[in-house]
Amino acid sequence: MSSWGRLCYTAGVALPPHGIRLHHVAVQTADLSKARRFYESVLGCTVLKEERTAKGRKIVWLQCGEGRIELYGGKPGQPLAAGWTPDAVGPLALGFLVADLDREVIRLRALDVAIIKPPYEPVPGERAAMIAGPDGEEIVLLERPVGR
Repeated sequence: MSSWGRLCYTAGVALPPHGIRLHHVAVQTADLSKARRFYESVLGCTVLKEERTAKGRKIVWLQCGEGRIELYGGKPGQPLAAGWTPDAVGPLALGFLVADLDREVIRLRALDVAIIKPPYEPVPGERAAMIAGPDGEEIVLLERPVGR
């Protein structure tokens, strides 16, 4: 498995005292096949399963290291609103850990992935970069977990 197969980060394996731990993030996409290819081929996530709701909506579950992404296609016959925007309420970005930020940005550029922001220091002592996902969503690459 590539380093990208171990990207997603959740807060450890053991459940906290109150018994809640983040399980997955759901991402609705205009083109499920394109999004699946991106998260599999570019980010190294692996497909856990594919399913279809009773109303025909397609879903692909991906394993990304310790985290999971649930990719949703649009509802049959109901086109999705145009494009992601950072000015809307809701999830702002997905975050992935990488072993070597500079090397990963070089690798992603070679794959023609849009680099929104090259490696920078969002706060002192932390390094990050931002890339565009298949629907324009922001994906943050972090060199180390926040708070460590």
